[in-house]
Amino acid sequence: MSKAQQVKINIILSEKLSNYLIAKPDVLKKFSGYSYVIFSHTNQELNKLNYQLVDELIDEGKNVVKAEETGNLKQPWSFTPVYN
Repeated sequence: MSKAQQVKINIILSEKLSNYLIAKPDVLKKFSGYSYVIFSHTNQELNKLNYQLVDELIDEGKNVVKAEETGNLKQPWSFTPVYN
């Protein structure tokens, strides 16, 4: 997967996540100050690349939360803080 493809898919998923967070501000408050890294429930190649991004952010000293698309309409996202 090219960097451009990774960015494009991350933008699409970011829009979905943003819409969810707007509707669920309690989640946004819970992870205030965190960098969200998105993981797809179908695209393992993207996920592999995004795990590298998680490592880079942690190396920079940032708090990171894994936002994983679940494929479940009732609960479309799961959130897991990532610790060093």
